[in-house]
Amino acid sequence: MEKSGFIQSVTKDGDEHKLFYTLFEPEDQPVRATLLVLHGMQEHSGRYAAFARFLKNRGIVVVTYDHLGHGKTAQRKEDLGFFIPRNAREQVVIDAENLAAYLETKYPYVPHFVLGHSMGSFITRCLLQQAHQRFDGAVIVGTGGKIKGIAIGKVLISVLNAIAPRYRSRLINNVFAKMNNSRFKQEGNYKNTNWLSVSKENRDAFLADELCGIPFTNNGFHTLISVNMDATKRDWAETMIRKFPLLFVSGVDDPIGAFSKGVLQTVDQLKKDGFEDVTVKIYPNMRHEILNETEKETVYEDIGNWLSDRLR
Repeated sequence: MEKSGFIQSVTKDGDEHKLFYTLFEPEDQPVRATLLVLHGMQEHSGRYAAFARFLKNRGIVVVTYDHLGHGKTAQRKEDLGFFIPRNAREQVVIDAENLAAYLETKYPYVPHFVLGHSMGSFITRCLLQQAHQRFDGAVIVGTGGKIKGIAIGKVLISVLNAIAPRYRSRLINNVFAKMNNSRFKQEGNYKNTNWLSVSKENRDAFLADELCGIPFTNNGFHTLISVNMDATKRDWAETMIRKFPLLFVSGVDDPIGAFSKGVLQTVDQLKKDGFEDVTVKIYPNMRHEILNETEKETVYEDIGNWLSDRLR
């Protein structure tokens, strides 16, 4: 069974807003666990429906939802790429925890997991800093380490966000896109989407989707940089118990993960810090969106098997 709708979340200032979500529930079999899915920037939760249905058929309840400024949560087209005026970094984490609480209430007697992709991976890592006890494990997809020079970038974007939060800088958006696409120039422009996947079918779908690829506002980039910095600081996992299960999955040619180097460094550091259950899988011939590559079923199976192993 699949059900979509809106769920209320509350800001730090006490204001309410609604988040669009979809609940995927198994049919004709017992519920084994739940999984909360956090999507990436400039996309939406609907792109994870196939993955959610795969897990649903394995007895796992999945909830996907659109972040503020994304998908159907954005009330107007001009709200795409804009989060909220104040405390946006804190709010995206609060929203994720509120969805986790919803799953806990609805399914109180099963294990709960969380998965975050790209920007969602950084939000997930921030969420785990303050609420890892809500989960029995986490899947970190398309993540990376600290970006060189990001502190200087945050100073600049903080000023721009204070002056014109809703302004969409063509320069900043182009720099971000071309930086990610730089290694794939030989394949042609393809509107700077080569870095997303080897699969051209996926890139075509991304470009055709009116809810994808919307240029970020200054507010959007400020939020993205803020969660990235908090998620990749040296002691980002300090508050977590060392037995917490973590699965890192990434494409070998993903620029967000520094072409796997940033992911492997993150995993190595966690192991050095005493984490006992950290697994990493780097996929050859895959780029950033490994859940949308041609051979995505391989990734589905690996994640599904990892979850099943933790349930046993």
